[in-house]
Amino acid sequence: MSKRVKRVPYTLDPKGISTLPIEELTAILRGADNLIMSGGRNLLVKILKGSRQKKLLELKLDRSPVYGYYHDLSPEDILARVDWVIVNGYLDIRYEYRLPLLVYTPKGWEIEKVTYSNEMFR
Repeated sequence: MSKRVKRVPYTLDPKGISTLPIEELTAILRGADNLIMSGGRNLLVKILKGSRQKKLLELKLDRSPVYGYYHDLSPEDILARVDWVIVNGYLDIRYEYRLPLLVYTPKGWEIEKVTYSNEMFR
């Protein structure tokens, strides 16, 4: 008999945010690019905040073009924006073993692929 895996729970709370400007949505999706199926919401918040956490620096996530985008906001306010993006269908969460990881939805990928290709041609 196999042992049941205890998944790490999460709760999405956009804290009453009703809409996000396209610039913010694009920045969040761009920040998620290096984390698809390898990182979750909290790591994305740290990238967007501009954290100097050792793990983030070791993974070279400080090289993200949106690193520090929300440097003036609290982690809670950044997380609310990330949760809004998930609730509104631009990102999704999939479990890998026990951890909830970020993935693009088709709607989110449509925006990110344009953003990424524009970056490549600059």
